[in-house]
Amino acid sequence: MSSAKSPHFRRGRFCKLRSQILRANLILAGLIVATFSVSMFALSLHATYRRAESDLLAAAQELNQQLKDQPDSPSLEVSDLYRHRFGMAPRDHAYIAMWDQMGRIQFATPDLPAHAVPADRLPGSGGPHPFVARATGRSLDLIVRTPQRGQLLIGRRLAKEWDGLLWLVVRLLGLSVLCLAGAALLAIWLAKKVAAPIDELAKAAQRMTDRNLNERLFVNEKSSIEVLQLSDSLNQLVERLRLALERQTRFVADASHELRTPVAVILSQAEHTLHKERDTETYKDSLRMCLQSARRMKRLTDDLLFLAKADSQMLCLHLEPLDLGQCAAHTIELLRPLAMSHSVQIECELQPVTIYGDRDRFTQVLTNLITNAIRYNRLQGHVTLRVFARDADAVIEVQDNGIGISSVDLPHLFERFYQSDQARTHHAEMGMGLGLSLVHEIVVAHNGTISVQSEPEKGTTFTVVIPRETCV
Repeated sequence: MSSAKSPHFRRGRFCKLRSQILRANLILAGLIVATFSVSMFALSLHATYRRAESDLLAAAQELNQQLKDQPDSPSLEVSDLYRHRFGMAPRDHAYIAMWDQMGRIQFATPDLPAHAVPADRLPGSGGPHPFVARATGRSLDLIVRTPQRGQLLIGRRLAKEWDGLLWLVVRLLGLSVLCLAGAALLAIWLAKKVAAPIDELAKAAQRMTDRNLNERLFVNEKSSIEVLQLSDSLNQLVERLRLALERQTRFVADASHELRTPVAVILSQAEHTLHKERDTETYKDSLRMCLQSARRMKRLTDDLLFLAKADSQMLCLHLEPLDLGQCAAHTIELLRPLAMSHSVQIECELQPVTIYGDRDRFTQVLTNLITNAIRYNRLQGHVTLRVFARDADAVIEVQDNGIGISSVDLPHLFERFYQSDQARTHHAEMGMGLGLSLVHEIVVAHNGTISVQSEPEKGTTFTVVIPRETCV
């Protein structure tokens, strides 16, 4: 693991988690403060206009009462009560106008503004809204019906109320600044608290290399569940990397060892043969040993190439309808000489089961499994090969009563170059440890499964299950 920065960081495409948390908290706090401030202003504005409307309505009703009491020469003056409510400054004084039924003006105060005109319709005389309210700029007009079915308008400029509203805006702005400052401090603290364990994990991960993958990432137990889960996930990833690196190292070492043996044979035979003149038969013997070693090298390189293609998902299978029973019978005939040389008897229970698969690869699967069952058997041992259908699957079973496999070796049986201690002890014909790995990859490539059951000194059973309608 390198500590060098990613190209993404050099181009500045990403920002720190702290900055993201800080920005998100400030945006959220700003939205909350703005919503609160706008709502407060809107509610205050609405309440101000409703209160002014209520005062103007009460004053209009008082003026209407004057019209009833003095229909010929009304004074139409606002009482001191409402004059105090409206405000004593000249800018807060109410203006009044009255029109008769025909729309002719009958009374107007000197300061009547231009927008003070009669309503298009005559206000009602009862109900919840016996008036017409009209807001123009910062002025509010209210029109009611007169006893003579005319219109009476009373209005005022809401200068005093707007002074209060503007002062409310100033206070809301100040409160917003204080709230945002507090939110920023809280966001900085929160961002530091959230990002601190992640920074520790990043620094610990940067210290790791392929030489110290045994180290693990640790965080405070008081950290959040997400940070603990991240730490556990990274530790599991590092463990998988360590095991993969160990397998790769062991694979390279084993492959080098397996290649070195035939190369050494070829070199030694060539040097020994060329050291001095030999007869024809000696040259032939040396060439036979060189040819045998070369074939071993070719078989090893072919197997390694097959496994490499399987790892990179570039394995090419020649799929065709295949009778597994017939394929198994043909393989048995090829391996009977090997079984006779080891004094092992082969028994067959073969049913015609057709799948869609690669004939050569399944011949390889059967050959490897049966060859292992013969080689790691006992004298006068038995190998039973079964091919049958089970539901929608085709099943291959290879059973022997040989030396068996220990429980320690079973989990590693399909690993490359793996050879159990029992195999090394009981038999001199050691393979390269790739046969079962090849079998596993071929079965998996056909969407199948392979399992093994074994008891030491009692025998082993390999079971291959392949869907009869395999789609690769």
